[in-house]
Amino acid sequence: MKYSATYYDGKTSLPYEAQVDVFGNSLTIYYNSMQVVWAITAIDYSSFTGKGKTMLKYGDFPHQYLEFPIDSDLSKVLEKYLPKRAAGFWAFANEMASSGFKGVFISVAIFLSTVAGIYFIALPSLAAYVAGKIPMDTEIELGKQFYKAFVGNADIDSRKTRLLNKFASKIDFETAYPLKFTVVRDNQVNAFALPGGNIVVYSGILEKIKSPEELAALLSHEVTHVKERHSLKGLARSLAGSMLISIIVGDMTTIGNIMVSQANNIYQLSFSRDMEKEADLEGLEIMNHNHLNPQGMVHLMERLQDEEKKYKADQMPGYLSSHPMTKDRISYIKQQSKGKTGEKNKDLDTLWQQIQGSAEDEVSEPEN
Repeated sequence: MKYSATYYDGKTSLPYEAQVDVFGNSLTIYYNSMQVVWAITAIDYSSFTGKGKTMLKYGDFPHQYLEFPIDSDLSKVLEKYLPKRAAGFWAFANEMASSGFKGVFISVAIFLSTVAGIYFIALPSLAAYVAGKIPMDTEIELGKQFYKAFVGNADIDSRKTRLLNKFASKIDFETAYPLKFTVVRDNQVNAFALPGGNIVVYSGILEKIKSPEELAALLSHEVTHVKERHSLKGLARSLAGSMLISIIVGDMTTIGNIMVSQANNIYQLSFSRDMEKEADLEGLEIMNHNHLNPQGMVHLMERLQDEEKKYKADQMPGYLSSHPMTKDRISYIKQQSKGKTGEKNKDLDTLWQQIQGSAEDEVSEPEN
């Protein structure tokens, strides 16, 4: 019987989807039309095991790694061969202490605690910090690769994409990023920002929006994610483990490839509460700067909150699951926009009507 796992060959930091077969005293890993055989007696546990996963280490430096859920069938099978780990960390610790290795145990415990702290706390934050220091030109090129990987399988609405870009061109987002907006035909109530300036808006969320100010609020929120590099930082945090292995094996060139390989999953990234608040409040500032009614942001959030109520917590689609509409969030947006008004923008109104209408309803567009 074969078991699923993630394999790192030690030559690069690229993860491979693998199938694992355990027979006798050997473990065979099948990946990428290749296979490798590990002697089970030579397998070690990695110091970076945690978060519900086990990572095995094998071979001379640079080591190979095999990662799988700690409650998986593979983990249960390997318990027969690796009993000390299966008995738990404290059982292992007690065994060392009872054997007169109390000092060694304390040293090992300190070491493992330090490594765990680095891996689970410091490393993700460091990865996000490093991502924030990437030059804009590099981020833009990386973002193009993300965009190419994503739109290759997407059904793009070219007419609404053109109109949405004209709509966005009427708003001063106060950024040097080359913004590009794409409308994808999909019923998901979703929109997300890619690193470098590409923003994808699903037709499903356009159908929920009822005014040009709400659309301006949506775009301002997503543009802030671009300006503050939230997607890049979030992706770096989620790939911290792979990035660590890149550093260990000295393979820094594949970090970009690892990020690009996750392009189709980037819209599922969940931003921190601080990131979402930053996107909301800076989005409001963009609207104020453009003399747009900030109540558009309030109405957008309330409309999405109404949509959220239709689903159970574990069934939230798209934008609703990655952008939770909490009462606190709506409250601070209302507080921040209290007493502020805006002006009607005729260009945005005209373009909004065209975005809502069919091709036959399209009228002359305002000049840029």
